Amino acid sequence: MDKKLKKYIDRYDLIQNCAHYELKPNGGMIVLINREIACEIIIENSVYTLASFQAVLINAYEVSVDIQTDKTLNLIAIRFKGAGASFFYEGEMAQLMQMPQAPVFIEKNILENELDSYLKNRLTASQLPFNIMKIIELLDTQGSDYNIDEVMAIANIPRKVLDKIFNLRTGLSFKTYASLHKLDY
Repeated sequence: MDKKLKKYIDRYDLIQNCAHYELKPNGGMIVLINREIACEIIIENSVYTLASFQAVLINAYEVSVDIQTDKTLNLIAIRFKGAGASFFYEGEMAQLMQMPQAPVFIEKNILENELDSYLKNRLTASQLPFNIMKIIELLDTQGSDYNIDEVMAIANIPRKVLDKIFNLRTGLSFKTYASLHKLDY
């Protein structure tokens, strides 16, 4: 993975040689790229069909996602850190936050060997007055024991504005986000 992308992306996972797979929640969002035959994505008893070579953006903060097919899966899961996905898919965030349990279908034909290039081309600079990824790093490290004064020093904006922006970018409050990192993924 390109060094520039490591700030926003936790890892790439290959999902292969199985007919069923459970994506565990990871305190972030996931882009799931189907590299072969159609499969089903099941999120809290709702079933969505992921077509061949289609990609979706999934909210993977708290709920497991089941993927299944009657043949074998061949997918790539891009696991983003905290608000990392919002720097690549800002236009899709409103739709995802409006219906957090439904995947957002994004593109077709994303090639594995060009994944870093594809993501670098999608990366947009933040228009925020602070670095949200630094705040997320702090919350990832400190969990529920975060120091709000330290968070406010990084943000350097009023608390009410920070709460609103954090929730818009991650879909969660500080407290909820920090508590997720106490769980074992």
